[in-house]
Amino acid sequence: MKLADRYLLSEIFGPLFLASGGFLLFMVANIIFLLVNQIVNKQIPFSAIIEMLILRIPAILVLTFPVAMLFASLLGLGKLAADHEIMAMRTSGISFIRLSLPIFIFALFLALAAFVTNNDIAPWTTHKSEDIVRRILMRETIPPVQPNVFIHGPNHTVFYIGGVDRVHHFLYHVMIYEPSSGSYPKLVIASKARYNGRDFYLYHGSIHDYNQKGLTRYEASFKEMIIPVTIDPRLFLRGERTPFEMTAEQLKKQIKLFKKSGISTAQMSTDYYLKFSIPFGCLIASLIGVPLGVKFPKGGRFISIALAVSLLFVYYCLFSLCRVLGITGILPPLAAAWLPNLLLGGAGIFFLILEELPSG
Repeated sequence: MKLADRYLLSEIFGPLFLASGGFLLFMVANIIFLLVNQIVNKQIPFSAIIEMLILRIPAILVLTFPVAMLFASLLGLGKLAADHEIMAMRTSGISFIRLSLPIFIFALFLALAAFVTNNDIAPWTTHKSEDIVRRILMRETIPPVQPNVFIHGPNHTVFYIGGVDRVHHFLYHVMIYEPSSGSYPKLVIASKARYNGRDFYLYHGSIHDYNQKGLTRYEASFKEMIIPVTIDPRLFLRGERTPFEMTAEQLKKQIKLFKKSGISTAQMSTDYYLKFSIPFGCLIASLIGVPLGVKFPKGGRFISIALAVSLLFVYYCLFSLCRVLGITGILPPLAAAWLPNLLLGGAGIFFLILEELPSG
């Protein structure tokens, strides 16, 4: 079996690397296509473009691993099935599930690698890449504030912007928290605000101060308040971070703080759970790719590739739909993040059992 395990894995490595490289090139080309107008019109230095693309690679790889695993499972197993090698192994007494076990174990390790990349590497590189976009590609007098971001200001103060009205120049669902002498920071919450590059004008909000145990020590409401931000706007906005530019631990702290302040955390919670569910798409891809890969041995690679593209379309459409349902509160964030994996994983297990039945 050790020889058979190594042989099976060797058959999927070729398609795995081919699919990884192809999808990576496709995503890089897509980024260049989206930015070509700014590159040409604003004469962006070539070195900045290369740096930005390199920094995007870890985040792209997280999406690439499930794609590559699906193609590898379908093409690798399909080739073995077409050459009747799967049938030979099964007639020798090896069950299909045991035959597939090394692929599932490899997919699990790939999922763990994707999670480490997504949580520990991609947030930092994505932030650096977005920083290049904000500082170079979006050259304006005052760079636009983006919605759903955390902005790190002076003296460790953090600003959260929930929404942006660019027509009337208003910010919505603004939260500002700054370190205090206690364990919990002081919070300033406003339903609406304006920012002119120097000051925040806050409207209809409240101030919250907590003691060492996290209980409210002081609370007051206000109709209007001005908070000066004595720092260059470009440098100030350079610190903004979306949930994709934060680790799971950083995002979890923000969610905990927001819940305590009574602010909806549906979007952040959904993105938090997606940090775990997306990398484990590698395992889901193998669960559904392995049994389907041996279903159409006579169809060859054409059917396998068509299946892979169709399944990927369904998979990522489900992710997009469920994320929207999680953000809007229709689905709980945990369910929204994991439902696509559960649905396709369940379908994969079902096909796997069906494939096992004839030899049972």
